[in-house]
Amino acid sequence: MTASSALVVAALITLLGSFAIGIAAALAGLVRSPRTAPAGGGAGAVTRPISGSSTALAGTVLAAILLLAALSARTAVTGHAPWSNLHEFSVAFAFALLAVFIGLAMRRPIAGLSPGVALVAAALLVVSQLQPDEVRPLVPALQAPLLLTIHVGAAMLAYAIGAVAFAAALGEILQHATRDRIASLPTAAVCRAAAHRAAILAFPVLTAAIVLGSVWANLAWRSYWNNDPKELAAAATWLVYGAYLHVAGRRDSWAAAAPWLLVLGFAAILFTWLGAGLLFVGQHSYAGA
Repeated sequence: MTASSALVVAALITLLGSFAIGIAAALAGLVRSPRTAPAGGGAGAVTRPISGSSTALAGTVLAAILLLAALSARTAVTGHAPWSNLHEFSVAFAFALLAVFIGLAMRRPIAGLSPGVALVAAALLVVSQLQPDEVRPLVPALQAPLLLTIHVGAAMLAYAIGAVAFAAALGEILQHATRDRIASLPTAAVCRAAAHRAAILAFPVLTAAIVLGSVWANLAWRSYWNNDPKELAAAATWLVYGAYLHVAGRRDSWAAAAPWLLVLGFAAILFTWLGAGLLFVGQHSYAGA
């Protein structure tokens, strides 16, 4: 086992532990404690923090550090950005997901989402471990170091932000259904605000990734658009997030569809990432190598 693989396994174990701690905290307080009004008698509410969520968040931080070390070691061995195949991209995707979530959690009270984020990141690492991790020469289409770094890196970042939006959207759906009675999760309003912030960030990054991809396609295949399965899936994903931005600010019944569109958006991301490359033959099929 290489050093990078050992670090990935350590991160996977850490994430599973974080998820277990978060679930234990959730089971220990399924019903939110009654809220106490602020001293000034305002309409705000205060809830006691769940220590298990803080511990789970600390676990995601440790896992992110381990994955950063693994990616650094991989880069030192390969000499290029560590996302040229499915194994590398899965690890980088998991790291970006954790990094984005930690950054958002520093600004918003969403530590309660840590177990869900840890589970998604752990699933990505499981995918990475199911793929060969040996270093292989880059296929001709990938032999463009700058575009490999910025195009694939932008796609990975957009996917990661979309995953955070998905986790927050699920939190909103659950809290809305239970009227904010799940003690271990942020309130529906907090989840909605966090999901919206993530979606606003994801859309331009995804747009940039698609534009950069078309530029790279023209350099590699002499065409900006080839109706490749992954290209079509990426365009469909972009439309889903565009639809979310259209309905998120509405004041009518369409606003209730917003979190569900973020769930659909993440499903589209997963299909673009895995399904389009593995289930269909196309110019991006090498991504599964």
